[in-house]
Amino acid sequence: MLPTEQILMWQQLFMLLSNLPTDSIPSLKISLSQAIELFESEILTQNVDLLPDPIAAKMRSYLTESHRLLRLLPLDVMFIATARNPTTIEQRRQAYQDKLDLLLQYCQAAIAA
Repeated sequence: MLPTEQILMWQQLFMLLSNLPTDSIPSLKISLSQAIELFESEILTQNVDLLPDPIAAKMRSYLTESHRLLRLLPLDVMFIATARNPTTIEQRRQAYQDKLDLLLQYCQAAIAA
């Protein structure tokens, strides 16, 4: 099991990501940058090597994949903002939502680890 401090950070990230605005691209960009900042400054900097081995290995995977997705989400938002064709906009929104859903699953898995 993770230390309480780490669980609280993952829960905070989960809440930020769960409450991202959907009505405004500028608001979404700001909220997403806050989530990224929390992840990079508080979660990514924690030393998972101090955890028991099976949990440490899982957490390294969650950290790696979460970091990858958090770096891709702003690109998806940019693609949504620049798309003009309604079909393209919908495809971009779906790609964004798929990544966000997966990221939320990683948060939940880290909390439960």
